[in-house]
Order: sequence, then C-alpha cells, then structure tokens
Amino acid sequence: MATLSAPGPLVLILCFVLYQGKGKAGTTESSCQYSVLKSVKENEAHVVNNTGSKDQNYTIRIKDKHNETRAEQISHQTAFKIPFEWLKPCTVYTVSVDDCKLSGNNTFTSSKNGETVPKTVVTSVTDNEVCLKGELTGIQWDLTECVEITEQNSCAHTHTVVLDTCNYTMNVDLPPVKPQINFKETIPSQFEWMNKPERCNAALLIINCINNENKKGTIYGLNTPVLLLLNTHYSCTGEYPREKQPIKSHELDIQIKCDWKKNGRFQSLSSSSLEISWTSLEGDRCSGIEWDSYSASCKTPERHGNNHPGSCTQDSVTSTVCRITGLLPYTDYTCSITGTVNQTNYVIYTGNSKILSDKPIFRSDIEVTHTSHNSLEIKCENKGPKIIWNGEEGTFEAEITYNGEPLITKPKTKCSFHFPDLYYLTTYNIKVPK
Repeated sequence: MATLSAPGPLVLILCFVLYQGKGKAGTTESSCQYSVLKSVKENEAHVVNNTGSKDQNYTIRIKDKHNETRAEQISHQTAFKIPFEWLKPCTVYTVSVDDCKLSGNNTFTSSKNGETVPKTVVTSVTDNEVCLKGELTGIQWDLTECVEITEQNSCAHTHTVVLDTCNYTMNVDLPPVKPQINFKETIPSQFEWMNKPERCNAALLIINCINNENKKGTIYGLNTPVLLLLNTHYSCTGEYPREKQPIKSHELDIQIKCDWKKNGRFQSLSSSSLEISWTSLEGDRCSGIEWDSYSASCKTPERHGNNHPGSCTQDSVTSTVCRITGLLPYTDYTCSITGTVNQTNYVIYTGNSKILSDKPIFRSDIEVTHTSHNSLEIKCENKGPKIIWNGEEGTFEAEITYNGEPLITKPKTKCSFHFPDLYYLTTYNIKVPK
C-alpha cells in the first residue's frame, strides 16, 4: 500500500506498458500493464517510458471501500495523473484499468492527517438532509458530504466528516429536523414544538397562520397564549430561519369549534320583560375565554316590529345575566346574547321564549240597539280598535240587570248579544265583562 505523506500537494501517476508475448498456442497476443506510483517531488510526477502505441484507449476505475467513485476513459497517453479533486482525504482507494494487468500494488491512501476545515459551504438543504462542501487551502480534496438531519445533530455548530484514517471538522450551523408543531383546539391554547431538539432555540421558531376566509396572515410565537378567531379555518406553518430559506413544518389545519348555545336559561319576569342567564360550561373547548363584555337583544315576529336591546350584568368573565324590557305580553321572541373579546363579537347563545300573559286591552265602544219594543242587541268591536287579548283568545259575556237581578248570556267568542222579552219602559244596566 502506498501512503501519500509529502508536505505539499501530491500526484498519483498511473503508468501503462504495452508488450507483446506468445500465447499457449504459439500465437502473438497484445496486452497492457499498469502500475500505481506516487510522485517524489511537489507537483511533479515520475516520467515513465512506454513501448508501443499511444493511440490505445483505457478505462480507469477508482473505488473506495464501499463504492466505485470514478470511472474515466483516457486516450493518447500512457501516464495519467489522478486529480486530487477526485479523491477524499484520508481514504483508502483501489485503482483498476479495464483489460490491463496489474504490476505491483494498486491500493493507496490519499492522506493521513485530518484538520479543521477553514471554510464550509452549504450547497443544498431539504426537509431531512443538508449537503456540505469543505473549502481547503493547498490541496483541494473532494471534501463533500450530505448529512441526514436528526434530533441528535439538529442545530449543531460543527459536523465531523469521518474518513478511513482521520477526521475532518467542519464549522457549520446545521438546520433543525423538520419541525412538528401542535395546537390544541381549545381556549386558551398555544403552539408547541413537539420534536424540538435540545440545541435549537425555540424563540427562533415562528408560526405563520393564514385565515382561510380573509387570507390575512398573523405571526405567533411558541408557548404563549393564542386566541384565534373562533369557528374560523386557519392554515398554520412553523418556520425556523436559515440564510437562504427557512426550515418549514407541515401545514397544520386549525378550526376552534365552540359549543356555547346549550348553557343559556330563560326566566320570565313579567308580562313585559324576561331574563336570560348564561354561564360557560366547564370542559367546553372555549370555556377558557375571558369575555370583555356582553350584550343581549330580543327579536319579535315581523308583525310586531323591531329588536329590543337589553342590558347585561357581568357576573364574571365567564357568566352574565341579561334583562330585556318593553316586550309585548304573550308574544314569542327569539333572543340572543353576544360576547365580545379582543374587539370581536360572537353570538354565544340564541333561544326562544314566550312572555307571560296580561289582562286583555278592551278599547272598543259598546253599541246598544233596540231591535224591537222589548228586546236589545249589544255589540262591540264595530267601533274603535279591536280587543288585544294579551294571552289566549277568550270569550265574551253580556249582563243586564233589573232591580239587582242579573240576566247573563252564555259565553260567546264574538261580542254580539241579543236580549229578547224585556219589560216595557224599564231601565236596565248593561255590562260586558271579558
């Protein structure tokens, strides 16, 4: 085995000799013979005289312990210098030439001593690999290596190139392994770096979230409370900075769905008001929201008019009691409570309720008609507004009294009564109760 150990750049010389000989059958056969020599002087090779033609082509193959590293065809020369750019330092190589016989030893070691590389260049970066090139002073060896990024070597500041007989140290900042980020779809929550390597700085990882509805982006940090818009789709990506391009995580889809509307209760206070209480349910995804304020309103059916705003008393950041007044008796309302946080409003409860009934409002004039000499007809709702029941529709009764004795009709759904067979020239008191 030849070992290159001169102080300066060394050159390997591959020598070829053509010869003629007799075969077993007495025929003439032609072949070549090669040997691997080392130079004696810096940048100077041995001169080898070959007998025969220089026009023959040769294929040279160079292998390390594992793979063939180079195959080159040469012609019109019988001495070939193997460039150092083809070789790694401190590596054992074997040389062969197709269809040529070996003379001597064809194995050599490129160099013996390792060192710290003066300059290391990152040539490429993928999700799981970074490729490095060492730039040396003096001999320009092929000092390149692609490194698989793992949690163990992520964010390391050096990389050791392990060769056959020595090691080279590269001063280089390795990227982190592809980040895996997580976000629990609850409130409160925060982004977490699940596979953070020990050497990596968590403060450098940023989370870029895109609101899929308005396409706006927001930057977040790790391990700090985050309040995304509720019931909204987001696409979030973790990014760790690098000189040319950041190392990115897979995209994380997020939507925080809140189930608020089960935890409101109505209580009717009177025939013109009601009360709604709301408390955040313990264990709900969004139970941790601390609301800034609350508001409430009730909407009447279209035939009755506009919304009725209410006032809310904030018992705590997670509960409130709201009162709405000025409502119509015995009327169905759809009421809602709105919570406000970070200047954003969310309808946190919606429900239906019917207001208590009240006394009917009777504003019609009672009309009495003498249909004959001894009969009366009593009607209402012909003049003035119709009766407002303020509850379920009821019935009418008409009552006339003579000398304290009442005469009462049967209940009727319409205010129209006929009293026959009355006394002549008699005064009666008339009453129409509802």
